Amino acid sequence: MTTHHDRAVAILGGGPAGCATALALHRQGIRDVLVIEAGTHEVRRIGESIPPDTGLMFRTLGIWDDFVAEGHEPCLGSRSAWGENRLGYNDYLYNPHGQGWHLDRRRFDAFLLSRIEGLGMGVLSGTGFDKAEPMAGGGYRLRLVGDDGAVTALTARFVVDATGARGLFAHQRGAGRRRLDQMVVAAGFFHVPDGSRGSHLTLLEAVEYGWWYAARLPGGEHVAALATDAALLKEGGLDQPQAWMERLATTRHVAGDVAGAVLMPDTLRVWPTPSFLLDCPAGADWLAVGDAASTYDPLSSQGIHKAFVDAMAAAAVVAGLIERGEAVESSGYAEGIAARFGDYVGNRNYFYDLEARWPDAPFWRHRRERTKLEDA
Repeated sequence: MTTHHDRAVAILGGGPAGCATALALHRQGIRDVLVIEAGTHEVRRIGESIPPDTGLMFRTLGIWDDFVAEGHEPCLGSRSAWGENRLGYNDYLYNPHGQGWHLDRRRFDAFLLSRIEGLGMGVLSGTGFDKAEPMAGGGYRLRLVGDDGAVTALTARFVVDATGARGLFAHQRGAGRRRLDQMVVAAGFFHVPDGSRGSHLTLLEAVEYGWWYAARLPGGEHVAALATDAALLKEGGLDQPQAWMERLATTRHVAGDVAGAVLMPDTLRVWPTPSFLLDCPAGADWLAVGDAASTYDPLSSQGIHKAFVDAMAAAAVVAGLIERGEAVESSGYAEGIAARFGDYVGNRNYFYDLEARWPDAPFWRHRRERTKLEDA
């Protein structure tokens, strides 16, 4: 049975995972792609630092030169006070792939979408996914809703769920979460006075109630973020600027890193940061990528890198189905997602075990207890 589809591939979500999937599909020769993005790139996002080997994927996807021209801040490595009070250093001086980068996430995400449009693929902004139903001849009929309430009907031979941790399409297909952990991150953005010298190294500092992260950003900005449990955040009122700044001031290293910088009004926001694996990240004529398929603890600093790894694997699966009729379920895609998550869990548990200064503190006790996946 032959069925007509409006698009070969509909990608739900225009963040790094969705855009990288579109770019990878283009390299596979599949250009009949529509990226559907519900939000805008005006909202500040966390996830600013990427490691050097991400550049290899930028080259593979043909965006390296344009990315470099964007002028994001170099990241030369990291400093951390983890397991002890003094700072340890891990720089990229001898990394064969060179430096990493501190990103302006709003500009980076907008850049990726502009590359999609520049390659002649479709982008539908300000439009969110509502629901889908499978079609008898394969593919899905999608119902999309715009910011103005306008409804759009679309059919696609294949659907990629890149809707982030919500996994909207995957959830409707019956996929569930297997949870490892649940934290929150409270992050604020600072304006750095002209002439101030900031480090090109990220900073990580463990404290009794969680850990702090700080990094320099393009455009004279700096970000500081606290990762902790939701109960501890609420107990300390750390979702409010004054309490958050007071707690930041008690740190040994992060306070000095943002000294002289001014917290910009209305920039302190709280994000949930779950750590989970989807029990079924792929099915008949669909798959999930990036945070829709799995999410990692922000300690790993792998969110964007993982999104690109997933995207390149996903594009190969989609091409196999569209060009050769290969079944998604037998492609090994889900097994790859699970294997990478297993590697992450091992590394995550190792690093949390290194911090033993506060064995009875709730935050650190929870990290020791949450070492295996559980059904959410």
